Amino acid sequence: MEKIERRKHPRVEVFDPISYLCIDSKGNLSDQNIAVALNVSQNGIQIESFFEIHSEYVMLRFADLDKSTIEIRGKVIYCTKNESGIFKIGIRLQGTQDENVQFVKKLIKFYYHNKQKFRQGTLETIQL
Repeated sequence: MEKIERRKHPRVEVFDPISYLCIDSKGNLSDQNIAVALNVSQNGIQIESFFEIHSEYVMLRFADLDKSTIEIRGKVIYCTKNESGIFKIGIRLQGTQDENVQFVKKLIKFYYHNKQKFRQGTLETIQL
């Protein structure tokens, strides 16, 4: 039986290195780590990290094909640890609709441009 997609915006599979900065309750940036973006939609992104996120908000960053820093704020929806000790983190993008779409487009474009370099894999197989 085929799985029915219930999401308003479908997810696109990617495998891109991405950094995130945790934002504390006062809006200050605290921890910074690197993760891998696994999939993205107009509303959210799923990343995989070796580190648990304890803050409610994060700032996501990556360098696009023009070497410009692209960033957007997000709200952490879940952070779950798998059997391998790696955390899967779901994040709702907090930009305007246009900001979210631009972030997603650039992330997908970066992935397809570098697809041969970052063959689909897991966080454990990529050298960040």
